[in-house]
Formats: sequence, C-alpha cells, structure tokens
Amino acid sequence: MIKIDIPNIIPNTDIFDIIFIKLELLFDRKNLYANSNRIKILYHRVIMSQVNKKELTLLEDYKSTGIILVWPSVYENEFFWLGLLRIYYELIITCLESNKSIFLIIKKGRDINSDLKFIDRNINQLVQDKTSLFTIFEAEYDDIWIRDHGPQTLIDKSSGNYYFSTSRFNGYGNKYYCENDKKLSLELTKKFRKLGKTYKQTIFEIFNNVIIEPGNITFNNNLYIINKYPLVAHNKLNWAAINKILKQSIEDSLGAEYKIINMGPISGDDTNGHIDNLIRLESSNYLYYMATNDSGHPDFELLKDLKEQIMNINLKNKKIIPLYHDRRDIVRDPNSNILPFSYLNYIRIGNLIIMPSNKNTTIEKKNKIREHFEYAEVVFIDISELLNEKGGLHCCTMNI
Repeated sequence: MIKIDIPNIIPNTDIFDIIFIKLELLFDRKNLYANSNRIKILYHRVIMSQVNKKELTLLEDYKSTGIILVWPSVYENEFFWLGLLRIYYELIITCLESNKSIFLIIKKGRDINSDLKFIDRNINQLVQDKTSLFTIFEAEYDDIWIRDHGPQTLIDKSSGNYYFSTSRFNGYGNKYYCENDKKLSLELTKKFRKLGKTYKQTIFEIFNNVIIEPGNITFNNNLYIINKYPLVAHNKLNWAAINKILKQSIEDSLGAEYKIINMGPISGDDTNGHIDNLIRLESSNYLYYMATNDSGHPDFELLKDLKEQIMNINLKNKKIIPLYHDRRDIVRDPNSNILPFSYLNYIRIGNLIIMPSNKNTTIEKKNKIREHFEYAEVVFIDISELLNEKGGLHCCTMNI
C-alpha cells in the first residue's frame, strides 16, 4: 500500500466526506489517536485510485544525475578515519569531474576542508568550478548509510512529475541507535524543496507498515528482486503478512513484477543479507550476481546456493552475468574478522559506475569487470577502510 500524509493544503479531490468527518471527530476527545488514524485511512482510500493511475515508478540508477552522501565525521575517532576521508574525497572528485551532482549532509558547523587537511587534500577549487553540482545540507544523523533510510525518488510515468518516497527504519532490527536517521529522510525532502527542486509536495511511503531498507531492493522498470532473509529478521510480521504488503506495494502500486530470493548474509555483513551485496538489476535486461569458483572463499557454499536460486527464477530473457570473487578479495579488520566485500555494492549514476575494489584487486580483474559494463564508464575506488563499518559504496549513497 502507499501511505500518504495529509498535506497542509488538501488537494482538489472528492474528499468532502473526510472534511465533514474530521469536524465531527473533533468533538470526540475520548479516542483522539484512533480518530486521527481513521482520517488518514479515509484520505488514503479516496485518493488511492488516483495514485494507481499515475503509474509511479522508482527512479532507476541510469536515469539519476547525482547522489546524496553523508559526511563520515561520526567516525573521526576510529582508526580508519583517514581512510574514510580518502574514500569520500575520491567519491566527490569522481562525481564532480563527471558532472554528477553531490548533495552532502554534514553535522552543523562542520568544515569538510578542515577534515581533508588530514590527508593533504582540498576540494575548494573544484567546488567553485562546479558550484551548481555541489550542495551542502546541515543535519543530525547517526551513521552514514543513507541508502537504507534516505528518501527515494518516484517518477510519474504519465506526467514526468517527481515525488519523494520515504521508508521506515529500525536500525537493522534494532541493532543500532537510529533516532536521528529516522527523521533525516523527511528533513531532506524539506531541504530539497527549499532549493526549488522539481519535487511535488505529496510524499509517499511505498512500503507502508513494513521495514524494507532500499539496500534490500534491486530493480529495473518492470522487475523488483528482494531478499526475504533480512525482511523477516527486521520485522515482527510473519512472512505471509510481509508478502501481502509487497504484492500491494509493487504489483498494485508500482505496476511491476517482483521475485524473492532467500539468502543469509555474506561474511561480515550485519544487515542480515541486503541484496545489494548479492544481485544487481540493470536496464537492458542485465542481471549481475556475486559468484565464486574458489572453494577458499568464505562464502563459497552461500554463493553456490545464490546461483541456484537465480537459475530457478523465471527471469524472462535476462542476461545473467556472474561477477567472480576469490580468496584474494577477502578483506579483514585488524582483529582478522572478515569484512563484507562485494563488487556488487557499486554505485551507478547515469552512465557512470563507481565500482568498489580492495587492495588485492588486480588490473586484470578490473579490466574483466569493465568488459561486463561496456555500456558505462567504470571507475574503481578502494573501499577497504569503509568496510570496517560493514558497508560499501552503494550503502553509503542514495541516487537522486
């Protein structure tokens, strides 16, 4: 279902019954909370048919023009801080030099160039040259994983109008404190409007009443693939209830098909198995998946199961491409714990793909990966230090 917050100005729809019932319920103070919810439900039902007719679709990465990025100053006291600064510097430089927009979220009063001095870097000149592409927002946040709690972009296929969709977040099944992250999505939608961006006032919640982080969804214009394992782990609902919501949200509201896999997490992943480490759907019928032929890789059995599940799904002439990993792709922290490295956790912005690498990624492997993405420019960034916080490039960005 799509949940729609009642706007301050009610749009021109046939909702006189809601207006009258709202006046009536104002006199009943015994159950104010229930009355408020009844109004929202009635409002939702009245305009739901109009929403369906709009043929809304989530913005595909190849149509995006930039990313939201959260400055990693929350980790300034960690041993990998300087490495994070390098990664974020390279991300910003790569995007701006490719004429992709950066919307950077920082803590109030933070000076990113003061931080970049620690690695003898400065972005002042480039930002001056690319002023229209670089925007800073001040906000409070708990971590950098904006993919899983930031606002997604919806497009009305008939009118071309842009909307925001927000999602619910509970710190990956209440593993982490996330009170600021819960508020950040709505706060960002307000900031974008102040910039005069083309987003309409209505804000949707496509996946109403269920926790499904966007990092656990991969999609193109007509197909969504989702991993069941984290859905069950992060919700108190049973699978039948979750699947019913998925059907309403994807088939009924977005007019697309969806497929389910059921995989545990790769080694080191604390999201319970987000799909952006496992499978990525691209336009032109490409599907990429994490694979290995190396029995020395810690996820050898898991990835063998992943391949089997993919092959058992009716994917309607999709071109299925494995991205191979081997034991040289294993990344460890100083305590020898395995960290969740996957080449699938890349960013695509228009015709640019920013691909993760590690300190052992060879030139030969980079060239092989580039061959698989011949329709785009592929740039590699070593994300070894970022992995200490259990995420990759896709996790720490949100397309816009």
